[in-house]
Amino acid sequence: MKDWRKRPGGRAGINRMSVKESLDNLPSGICFARENGTLILCNRQMQRLFRQITGTDLQHISELRRAILQPGGGVQVLDADRHILLFSEGRVWQFTESAVSDARGCRYTQVLAQDITELADRRAKLEQENSALHEANARARRLYHELDALVREEETLAMKMRVHDEIGVRLLSAKKALEEGAPLAQLQACGEAWSILAGTLRAADERGPKENGRASLREELDELVRCAAGIGIRIVMDGALPESEAPAHLIIAAIRICATNAVRHARADRLFVKIREGAGTAAVAITNNGDAPQREIAEGGGLSGLRRRTERAGGVMTVTGLPRFQLTLTLPEEGDPC
Repeated sequence: MKDWRKRPGGRAGINRMSVKESLDNLPSGICFARENGTLILCNRQMQRLFRQITGTDLQHISELRRAILQPGGGVQVLDADRHILLFSEGRVWQFTESAVSDARGCRYTQVLAQDITELADRRAKLEQENSALHEANARARRLYHELDALVREEETLAMKMRVHDEIGVRLLSAKKALEEGAPLAQLQACGEAWSILAGTLRAADERGPKENGRASLREELDELVRCAAGIGIRIVMDGALPESEAPAHLIIAAIRICATNAVRHARADRLFVKIREGAGTAAVAITNNGDAPQREIAEGGGLSGLRRRTERAGGVMTVTGLPRFQLTLTLPEEGDPC
């Protein structure tokens, strides 16, 4: 009968030493022990790992079990249940123990050490991404719950600005009429204007800010020009309102505020409005022929409210005082009129 352990030519085939050499060349650590715990085979990688943990050679399986549970040598336990250790050079190893049997039914204990550094890195990155995603979802949920309150706050702000501007125009109109000794018919017209304003406010209260803002933009601008004329200032338009409702509403609000401030602070009788569109934006520059500001312009309720609305709509607002007052808005064609 031919000996399977011999290769042709009399050279040795598979034997104890060749098996040991093959196991020693494995990148993973592996060892086998009898049922009483004594080692019968341990490759170089497992010995190297054990020496790094304990500083000694591995002789018994119980030594390895203790070392995995309570490592030394700067080795840290990352997961005690899964026997995952972090070694000082930054590599992560997982130790797994299992029972094996040979062809004769003899039972042995096998311990395998596998380098799972890349897997651990990917898992850590995944956990970080999951944590960031969880935080983003939590923020989104908070924003969703706060959305209704935020919308109500914006609508209330817009309505307060509208009321502020309308009342300012009416007050200046009435003041001018009284100072100039206007005839009774003009005073009656001022009274009718106050009645219209009161009715508008009542209707807005009943319908809500959104429905009240659906009036024709052209009609709204014409009414503003007429009211401005009533307080002694002529609005000179250069260019047309954008077709988009959002920037058009903000431009009308800016004209109303500037008209009131021009009469009140600069004693102007002309307000110049230049509107230009291009590249998905609408730009407006507003000046007047009144007195130049004597000091730096402090933004009050009207201007500061307009700035908040402009920035929330994604636009930019600038105010300059020298050589004369100028307000400039650059607005996206599509946006929230706030």
